[in-house]
Formats: sequence, structure tokens, C-alpha cells
Amino acid sequence: MAQSDPVVKLLDVCRVAPMPRIPDSTAQTTLPLTFFDVLWLRFPPNQRLFFYEFPYPETTLTNTILPKLKHSLSATLQHYLPLAGNLTWPPDSGKPIVQYNEGDAVSLTVAESEANYHHLSGSIFREAEKFHHLLPSLPASKTTVPVLALQVTLFPDAGLSIGYAAHHAVLDGKSISMFMHSWASICRHGDDSTLTTELTPFYDRAIINDPSDIEKAYLDGWLAHNGPNNRSLEIWDVKAPPDMMLGTFQLTQANIESIKKWVEAKWQEKHTEKPAFHPSTFAITGAYTWVCLIKTRRLATQKVQLVISVDCRARLEPPIPSTYFGNCITGRIIVAETHKLMEDYGVAQAAREIGEAIRGLDDGVLNGAEEMISCLLSVLKEEGLFSLAASPRFEFYNTDFAWGRPTKVELVSIERSGAFSLSDSRDGNGGIEIGVVLKKHETEAFASLFASGLEYHQVREH
Repeated sequence: MAQSDPVVKLLDVCRVAPMPRIPDSTAQTTLPLTFFDVLWLRFPPNQRLFFYEFPYPETTLTNTILPKLKHSLSATLQHYLPLAGNLTWPPDSGKPIVQYNEGDAVSLTVAESEANYHHLSGSIFREAEKFHHLLPSLPASKTTVPVLALQVTLFPDAGLSIGYAAHHAVLDGKSISMFMHSWASICRHGDDSTLTTELTPFYDRAIINDPSDIEKAYLDGWLAHNGPNNRSLEIWDVKAPPDMMLGTFQLTQANIESIKKWVEAKWQEKHTEKPAFHPSTFAITGAYTWVCLIKTRRLATQKVQLVISVDCRARLEPPIPSTYFGNCITGRIIVAETHKLMEDYGVAQAAREIGEAIRGLDDGVLNGAEEMISCLLSVLKEEGLFSLAASPRFEFYNTDFAWGRPTKVELVSIERSGAFSLSDSRDGNGGIEIGVVLKKHETEAFASLFASGLEYHQVREH
């Protein structure tokens, strides 16, 4: 946290330990990484903010809300012991592990901010640096890194924010969403610290099969990167360019259906037949945003690339439980010709590229997965690279601690990655919320393209 920020006052930095373990707890004290986890070993953490409107004075926040948050966090951690532990790489181990020892705890920072709550929790473009003082960090060394850090920031007479930094090599978006929903549920239900089946984490690592030895490929890749034999756990210090702006845009369900019909019509117009798949909401939303970003940046590259993440839980053979804790995602890198996506039919072309990449997963979700680390390390700095983060399926807007749905949920870490993010919509009407990060001089162009594109696709539908 940027303690020098003039609009924030540090109130407390405490450590919240898990309550004593319940007899039937399935949580584990040692958790080995799988190849799914190792892929993200040195990537920066995911950082997300939840804003809650709460127009009460500071005394209510500090005397009533904070004690409930701390107590329920402690109760939740008894189910999620790895989150209170650290990522480490023992000298006698061939790979890193997550280790929880008695006495370990999650760092919780409590602060008070004079910033404008309603501006920060809005959707218009805001300076990304304004969010820094609301977020915790993970103090990493070469040998150990905390798995999770939290921060609660009070905005007296306006609301509060809850921010987290979560180590990407320990848990993916699905797992951190389970934890946040669990914490909210226990806080909402008071002394009842039981969890529903849908929120109870599944830890068994033996369920992950690796016949192609993908884990070795990923470990070898990291050991050789800035190596040889580089076992450092230090997280990449990725600096965001100055003057970056975060903005939120929305596609309603009607927008999405309209674009779907337009895309199908364009496919028939150019290819005389429909493709072998129906354009999904994911493909349409990703394609529309990707094309708007490409046009905004006016790229001169011949090709552009889009990295998408795919949840493998239901796609593995045999499938694994949806409550599996850890990473269980793989990636696909979609390559397209820039000029084709800049044309009139660009959204249809982009949707086709994304749809075909997803359909290709049916042939084996892990086909070529051993090459993923070398691909990621080689393309990370390319100008024409885009990536898509998060998912509406995480339902972060359902994170209700007993004072209602969040006013806003913001994936702030896209400031560093340059990704655009997808989320469920606050109003719950089936729409998709899209988070983008752009340089200040690009914001007006993107907003204009996004709005005019919707009008264009609406007009061409009929």
C-alpha cells in the first residue's frame, strides 16, 4: 500500500489466523503445486477491489463492521488453510509447495481514505494509480511468498472497499471467487461457520493426471529463465506505463444477441454457410472488445494475438469437481491478421477465431499444453498481444457480506497485464461487464468506438 498517499490514513496492519480446525475439516497444511499452478509461478498476483456503499460514520465501520469481517475471515480460513500459508520451495523438493504452519496468518491492512468513493466505484475512466492505495501487496522473497493479503479501506459516510492480492500460482479466479463467497456467506450468517457443498474446497491433488509430463516442461522453463537452476520465487515486478486509465463498459443481453445475429449474417455473407458452431456470449464479447481495442491502438503489426484462459475442471477426462482448489486453467493463443479485424466484418472474423479455438478444445484440452510456458515467455512483450482475464461465471457481484451486493467490482491488476476483463453485471440481467485499461489519450477513441459499434450492429441487424 502506498502509505505516502495524502488521501489515505493507515489505521492498522494485523494478522488474522484461522480459527482452530474443526474435526471434519478437509483443509490441508501442505499443498504441492500441479503443472496448472507452476505455469504461473512468477506472474504478478491478481488484485481485485470490491466497493460497498455504506453511508455510515467511521465509528460504525470500525466498531461494528470491522470486527465482523475479522471474525468471519478467521472462521473462513479454517476451511482455506493454504491461504494463510506461504509458497515456498524446499531445498529437498523438486517443485514449490504451499505450506501452512501453526501460527501462520493472513495480513489484513485497515485504512481510511479521503478519496471520492463514488468516483472510484464508478464506470468512467479513472486514473489507475488512484486504486493503488486501496490494495495490499504480496512481499515476495526468493524463498517464500505469502499466498494472500487483504485490505479494508473505510470511506466514512460513503462506504468501504475490500481488496485482495492473491498469488496466481496457488489459485485461479474460480478458487478465489469461492473463497470470497465463503467469507461473505459466513459473515452474513453470523456464528454459523459451515459452508455449502458448492463452497467447500476440494484439495486432492492426486486427481490431476499428467501423462505428458507437462509439469517437468514448466519447471524446466522456469529454472532456465534467468537461470540456470533459478529457483527464485520473486514475483515479476511488472511496471505499468504512466497515465493508465481503468474504465468499465457493458454489453447488455440485448446487445449480445444483436451482435450474434449480425455475426451469423456476416458469416453466411462471406462464406455462404454457417460455421459448425454457434457464437457464444464469451466469443461475441471477447471479439467485440478485442476489435475495439485494436482499432483504438491503430496497430501497425501484421498479426495480433489474443490469449484466452480456459477452465479445465469440466473438460478433463475424467472431469474433476468444480470446487477443486488451485489452478485448473490452460490457455489458447489466437493469432489473426490485423487488417482482417480492422475491416467491416472484423467482429465476425474475431468471433470465428475465438469460437474455433474453443471448439478445438474438444480434441483435448491439454493438447500442446507443454508448449504453453515457452509461448507465454516469448510473446509477453509483443506489441500485438492482447489477453482476456476473469469470467462472468465467477459471479463476484453476488459477494454479499450482509450489506448488499457490491456497488462495483474492479480487477485492478489488468493495469499491469494490459488484459481486458469480463465480469457478471451488477444488475444481474445477463449482461457482461468489461474492464479495460488504456493510455489517457486512447480513452475517448475507445469509448466512441464501443458506443458507435453497438449502434452499427443494431442497425445492420434488420
